[in-house]
Amino acid sequence: MIVASANWFRRLLLASIYTLGALGILGSSGSGSGDGWCFSLGYPSDQCPPAPPLPPPPDPDGFDRPVTSLAPTSDGSDDIYVGGWFAKYKKFDAYHITRFNSNGSFDTSFVTGTGFNTDPETIAPANDGSGDVYFGGRGFWNYNGTDISNIVRLNLDGTLDSTFDAGTGFFNGTGSNNDVYIIVPANDGSGDVYVGGNFTRYNGTDVGSGLIRLNKDGSIDVAFDTGLAGFDGSVQAIAVATDGSGDVYAGGFFTNYKGSTANYITRLNSDGSLDSTFDTGSGFDRSVSAIAVETDGSGDVYVGGGFSDYKGMGTTGIVRLNSDGSIDMGFVAGAEFEGVIEIITVAIDGSGDIYTDTKDKGQIVRLNNDGSIDVGFDTGSGFSTFFLGVTSIALATDGSGDIYVGGDMSHYKSSSVDYLVRLTSGGTLVR
Repeated sequence: MIVASANWFRRLLLASIYTLGALGILGSSGSGSGDGWCFSLGYPSDQCPPAPPLPPPPDPDGFDRPVTSLAPTSDGSDDIYVGGWFAKYKKFDAYHITRFNSNGSFDTSFVTGTGFNTDPETIAPANDGSGDVYFGGRGFWNYNGTDISNIVRLNLDGTLDSTFDAGTGFFNGTGSNNDVYIIVPANDGSGDVYVGGNFTRYNGTDVGSGLIRLNKDGSIDVAFDTGLAGFDGSVQAIAVATDGSGDVYAGGFFTNYKGSTANYITRLNSDGSLDSTFDTGSGFDRSVSAIAVETDGSGDVYVGGGFSDYKGMGTTGIVRLNSDGSIDMGFVAGAEFEGVIEIITVAIDGSGDIYTDTKDKGQIVRLNNDGSIDVGFDTGSGFSTFFLGVTSIALATDGSGDIYVGGDMSHYKSSSVDYLVRLTSGGTLVR
């Protein structure tokens, strides 16, 4: 079973680089070909590739390590949740998770104590009016001294939501097939969530591999039946249809669902069965990393990944599909997207535009509805990044049109930044 992704690999290697740098194995510059670096990759010393540069030093005026995930709150406050490798923000302890007020100040009412033992892969608001938030990850075993199991729901004040009982969660008794990569709230106001990843067991029950729906109390929603076969690989991306059907799109590293061909993407009915009206044919030639649904009710969907072909037609790494699974020829993205596209965020201003990363991981763009670059969103030279590049984009919810961008960036254009920025809809740095 293939379970890796490009973003996951960069995150893992970044963690290794931080560790090796801290131990002095990479050397003072980090750019040589020392034996320690060669050994860490399994190369003979005479065949060693150049080591990447060491990460920038911690910024005492911001985060001390990169940001890896973002999500706006659902309580109407325009606050934002931030997850990452960090342990500090300025003078505040922030063990892999924090929340910021809309003015950019540290939200001290969100008390996380010792926080998480590692960074969350995914953050999702509950969307049930409670203000609660879900977090998920891999190797995600502790929150503020309490054992968890790769998924948790927190109250608005940072305490564990005791009404959400995941039990043993996604732990299956071994060190593999336990991972949560994506959590997406249902759009019916129930507080239920879809969970995607690389797993085969939840709270002691065998489940369909890669995707389940959980009720707001943590129990499995048996009405969404993925069967015991499920997907034959991991689910990396989920999007809920906005056409009122209750259908859900899934993308990732799979080629089969419940015995039927599903090459890296599929659409499921609200009961977990395959939606035969979404005909993907031979599908994509490689993995899907991001899915985002149009907000106009058309059922059209943006898809990003490492692919270069869909149903025998050459593509860049981002396409738009019609509700029947055919390629929307009215959306044509340029050569900037001939790589692994991992972030797609649909603007909420009614334009139908999207924000996305490019093959240059230090650059983000806004695309018009036809796939052309919106020159009004001017990011200039973009971000100076170390290895991860831009990891996440989240929309401000105050009607400003601003966006939050997280990653391992040290500069934006000519300004020094600390892994998290807020930009206007024109690309100007707010903070």
